[in-house]
Amino acid sequence: MTVSRNILILCSGFGLGHFIPGLLIRNKLRRLGLAADVAVFESLLPPTKLDMVERNRRAYHENFIVALTSAKVPTDSSKSLDMSAVESHFLDWERRNLRDFICISGHWVNVLDLYRERRPNTPVRADLLYLDAERPPSWKWLHKSRPDYANGYREFRLYDSAAMQCRYAIDVNAGPLLPWGMRERRLVVHGGGWGMGTFQQRTPELANSGFALDLLCYARSEVTANSSMSRCFMDDPMWRTWHTDAGGDHQFPPFGQVGIETPVFASQPDCHGVHRLIRHAMGVVSKAGAGTLIDSFGSATPLIFLDPFGPHEYVNSQVWEKSGFGVSYETWAAAGFPVAMLERLHSNLVTRRDLVKDYVQEYVDTLLQLD
Repeated sequence: MTVSRNILILCSGFGLGHFIPGLLIRNKLRRLGLAADVAVFESLLPPTKLDMVERNRRAYHENFIVALTSAKVPTDSSKSLDMSAVESHFLDWERRNLRDFICISGHWVNVLDLYRERRPNTPVRADLLYLDAERPPSWKWLHKSRPDYANGYREFRLYDSAAMQCRYAIDVNAGPLLPWGMRERRLVVHGGGWGMGTFQQRTPELANSGFALDLLCYARSEVTANSSMSRCFMDDPMWRTWHTDAGGDHQFPPFGQVGIETPVFASQPDCHGVHRLIRHAMGVVSKAGAGTLIDSFGSATPLIFLDPFGPHEYVNSQVWEKSGFGVSYETWAAAGFPVAMLERLHSNLVTRRDLVKDYVQEYVDTLLQLD
């Protein structure tokens, strides 16, 4: 490897679907011998705005209608910036001579533009990486206010929404695929990083489906008594995406089983803890969010998709359904929760995984051509 540049992945902590993939990309780049780090948009916000993020997180989890309504309201994230924090980042970037970025949240584009303006004689290269098949809110409202926002950057899409195909994948770094015959008759049920959606309403019916359940909880009050047919798990409720370790690195959320004794939230060095559950399961029941698609594809675990959080997740679910990777909850339930249907979807995922390129490898190959 001859690439000598430092690469910064620009993430958002508003949801884990635009944070966890950034860590996966960072780790893959490091395994390939490159220097790579992660920055989180929330590190640019003043405390009052972080408090608002916390309030929104609770409100969206408690009421999915509130979340859906909020997603329709235009938001100019540039007006929320703490410019002293922005300046501090810029000084650090200049000290490290950062020129290469992977931006997975539209909130960062205005900041990138400012950085590019203050370094007119230094080429600043950035991939605008879309993790959804359709623009999610941070990109959608940026496009509405500035249709030319991508000028000077490279737009890169994991999915082709016109062809309804997965084009590139992100390595989840959890080991080889688990064959279907070694899977547990178990479903992982969750609502994404902020626990949004209709997953809790489906849990009673799923408990009678013949499958054991791994349930992700988002508050201690949601933890139910564990049994042979169900287990409860949580990310450490004190952890936040903008937290870093002693070395200044962002990390996957500490994760653990809860409800049977005092929980121990263990660090997760290579991937999100929930992915370790998903790769052993026969299906994941959730919204079709960006992170869930990566989990599903990376583990070849079928997605049983629930009501979407906005148009982008609806398109995500259509790509999965048309590709033969997933099925709507209503369709699967109406058929009687058949294992055979999930096995066919798993087989389709296994076949397609061998045909899809790795995004990070493609990115590095491009850098090699530039150096």
